[in-house]
This record gives sequence, C-alpha cells and structure tokens, in this order.
Amino acid sequence: MLRDGSLYHRAPPHLRARVLAELPRESPRRAAFAWGGFTTDGVRAWLNGGLSGIAVCALALSAATLIQRPAPTGSIDQEIVSSHVRALLSQHPIDVVSTDQHTVKPWFNGKVDYTPPVVDLAAQGFPLVGGRIDYVGHRTVAVLIYRYQKHPIDLYVFPDAGGTPAPAARASDGYAMARWQRNGMTYWAITDAQSTHLHAFEQAARAEEDHEENPSRE
Repeated sequence: MLRDGSLYHRAPPHLRARVLAELPRESPRRAAFAWGGFTTDGVRAWLNGGLSGIAVCALALSAATLIQRPAPTGSIDQEIVSSHVRALLSQHPIDVVSTDQHTVKPWFNGKVDYTPPVVDLAAQGFPLVGGRIDYVGHRTVAVLIYRYQKHPIDLYVFPDAGGTPAPAARASDGYAMARWQRNGMTYWAITDAQSTHLHAFEQAARAEEDHEENPSRE
C-alpha cells in the first residue's frame, strides 16, 4: 500500500502559505543561520517532501492500528448470518442427512472437539433433517439443521467462550436469530421464518433438553 501511491496526500496550498508566512525573517542579529540562502524553492521542496512524508506516516500508522484492532465482540452474529446464507446458496448444505438424533450426534465425533447435544423436536413441529460442519468465531463448529414447514432452522452449537452475552433474540439482514447458553454450551439459532416460530423452536429445544437431562420429571 505504501508503494502503490494510494496513501499519498499533497499538503493543501493554504497550509503551505501559512507555514511560509510564519517562517522567521532574515535579521542581522541572527548570523547563526543564513535564511537568505534558503530560497522559496527550497522551502517549497521541503514542504512537499516533509509534509507528504508526515501524511504518509500518519496514514500508515492508522492502517496498522486498524489491522491490529480486534474484531468487535458482537461480530459473531454476522458470521452466523453469512454462514447461514452460504448454506442456503450451496448445493450441499447438509453433510449428514438424517432425522435420527442417534445418527446425527455420533457423526460429529472426530470432526469437532466437543460433543454437541442433539434433540428430536419432530413432535413439536421442528423435525431434525441433519447436520454439518462450519467455521464460525475462529473455530470449527457443529450445526444442527431443523425445519419448520419449508423453512430451514440452523442451530449452531459450540462451547461457551465466556464472552459478553448477546441479545437473546434479534433480527439481522431479514433473518430471525436467537441465542442462549446452557450447560457450558452456546446456542445460536437462525431462520428466515417469523421470529415467533423461532421463539417456539427455542422453547421446544430447551424443554426437550430438560426432559433428556431429567427424564424422571414426567
């Protein structure tokens, strides 16, 4: 970027005139420096070179600061939106096609470094259709794929990193999103269905997890 000239900035004429106007005038009492030999052309060359160099250094420092600046805390939701859209556009959005939770769950063994909980929500109107592997938040994550009528619901499951909690429910780029945490796991659900349906999905998933953890409650 420093070599292609795109960071070059020429000092405006009024700045050059202002600096020239404030330069000390030649005085008999000041014999230590001969201002008479420092011509206007020399001053102009100094300004062009010096100020341009300062501008380039400032822009380079700003660019380095931007490059080193960490990603915003809330950027994970945009990564999930992008991942969901890529899956919708892909000809292969599901890696393992199955409605059986006991087939989908072991499929992730060796593909991620944790075991994602997989629940069957067909009775609640959200049948499981499979799963896939994706890359979100600088790590490989498990994605469980459910459906509500003709709307896919992607459920991203990964260990809780202990970051700042995001809004429990929100919308982004026309997609409804929900986030919750449970037993050391973070869950992100996203769909193009209405937010009321996604809320029902979240409640059904929570209730089913409660049932599987404590089957004696029924």
